[in-house]
Amino acid sequence: MVRQAETEFLMDNSAPTKEIGLDELWTEIRSLGLESYIKDLDRDGYTVIPPEIANPNNLCQRLLDVCLSIAETRSGIRPDVLNGNSLNTSSVIGDTLKAIFLEDPVFEEALMNPALLAISTYLCGYDIVLSSMNFQTKGPSDLKFKLHTDTRLPSPLPARALLCKCIFALTDFDRDHGSTAFVPGSQDWARNPIGEEKVFGEKGSQHAIPTVAPAGSLIIFHGNTWHGAFNRRLPGLRASLHLLMQRSMLRCTENLYDRVSEEILGRNSARFALLTQQAIIPPYTDHDDQVAKITRALKYTSAFEQESGIALAAKR
Repeated sequence: MVRQAETEFLMDNSAPTKEIGLDELWTEIRSLGLESYIKDLDRDGYTVIPPEIANPNNLCQRLLDVCLSIAETRSGIRPDVLNGNSLNTSSVIGDTLKAIFLEDPVFEEALMNPALLAISTYLCGYDIVLSSMNFQTKGPSDLKFKLHTDTRLPSPLPARALLCKCIFALTDFDRDHGSTAFVPGSQDWARNPIGEEKVFGEKGSQHAIPTVAPAGSLIIFHGNTWHGAFNRRLPGLRASLHLLMQRSMLRCTENLYDRVSEEILGRNSARFALLTQQAIIPPYTDHDDQVAKITRALKYTSAFEQESGIALAAKR
């Protein structure tokens, strides 16, 4: 017998009419001095947070050191940032190191970066989760990454962001260093580029501009923003840490659910548990399994609500 009343008591499926916690969020945005970067984001679909805000306690250098060590452990080769080449010379993005989040506490610090959280929450709400975290290195090449969106749905795309990408520039970003290319304002078009629209650069058809961001910067963009990457012209590697942040109703790329230890959860805030997918309700097999998973999710959402004073709209 299905105990429907019990399930309804545990989970509220009502859809919110507006983003939750906007007053608290804007207080945080103002306290961090991010208002001008929010304006850039709304106008252009992306923003670049400078090192003096995005790089507390030399975070990006510590991230780079740890990522290089993980790469060396996994492959036996330590990437040479100053003079090296990509191992995967046929890839437009170079070499990618995946599933690294649980390898070192510095990645917890990157996820909880105040500027990253404030702006990604502005785009996707307090229900946001980390979908994946990757380390990328890209050496000299003639290959450009064609324009695309990260929303990955058929056009037309929903105007409100379902996801956003956050990139820590661990080395300098500019045209010659192979930086990300953006088409400013393209997030408002709510569609994917097609055909020759994907081509950009010196002979391209789109007005895509290179990101200029010194090492230690944080680049954040709307999931609908048209972007790609210029090829690197100079010796050495462009190094970056990529966090894909998305609304929790979407399927995550990397599975963190029930894999983050109590030790890690205990040394972080209640919001950290939400960000690392602990409050997601995965597919269930029967009613008892459903109730157990909803109850587990409520433990984490309730802790966040008590910590923050922000009532989340849906327990899913």
